[in-house]
Amino acid sequence: MISSKVIAGAVPWSVPQTGPSEKVSSRTPLSPSPVPGRLIFRQESINALLRTLSARDPYTCLHSGRVTNLALAFARALGLTSRELETLTNAGYLHDIGKIGVSDNILLKPGPLTVDERQAIEAHPLIGYEIVEPLGLTTEEKNLILLHHEHWNGHGYPYGLKGEEIPFLVRILALADVFDALTSDRPYRRAYTTPQALAEIELQAGEQFDPELTQKFIPLVKSLKMQMICHTSPASSGLPGLDKRGFHDPAPFTPDYLVLQSLGSKSG
Repeated sequence: MISSKVIAGAVPWSVPQTGPSEKVSSRTPLSPSPVPGRLIFRQESINALLRTLSARDPYTCLHSGRVTNLALAFARALGLTSRELETLTNAGYLHDIGKIGVSDNILLKPGPLTVDERQAIEAHPLIGYEIVEPLGLTTEEKNLILLHHEHWNGHGYPYGLKGEEIPFLVRILALADVFDALTSDRPYRRAYTTPQALAEIELQAGEQFDPELTQKFIPLVKSLKMQMICHTSPASSGLPGLDKRGFHDPAPFTPDYLVLQSLGSKSG
């Protein structure tokens, strides 16, 4: 396993020495939510991390918000449970938090990456896992951060998981993540159009992505206008502000709507 201590451009975090938190072949029951007091602390900690990410790397912060919104739209279309939506919300905003441990010279490089630079980029899920470890996230939430670059064909990273070894929610987030990355301007290329991005994703069905989910994701995106995607935030807790493109700015992070309802019922 690659240690971030020896990767160019990465901060000296120690990386997990075990495999992913769990391997699942289907949608398994999710871990219980934290107790209210612990949950409030966790949400405030997430808020602080998002502000740090926004200051350190505004693109990644906004990207994470858009990815989360699109993943939630997809999850709702698939009929996922409220608990699964909560998991996607809590971890989606933080899925790229490990990039704060990668040098700007690498993240913003306009040309091809060297082998060492590629290794630095590929360390960010492991760095992110270490950053969120003290927050008390659930197993499923931590897996979204750790495993979102695993590929269906087993050629992803950091563990080379294959097929249904990759948790179901991770496979959903991966599609939203790549779609937003492709349709965003980057230092090394111009943004793809939506049709171009969807064509590329379709080519990767069964390779990078779950083929069944891909066939459901593509028509969903075609049916949505981007403004609709932007407004798929977790509802009644109040929405974050909009950036200049009309997307929700994920900072400040508001506690999940189910959490607020739970706390309200206890205090009432």
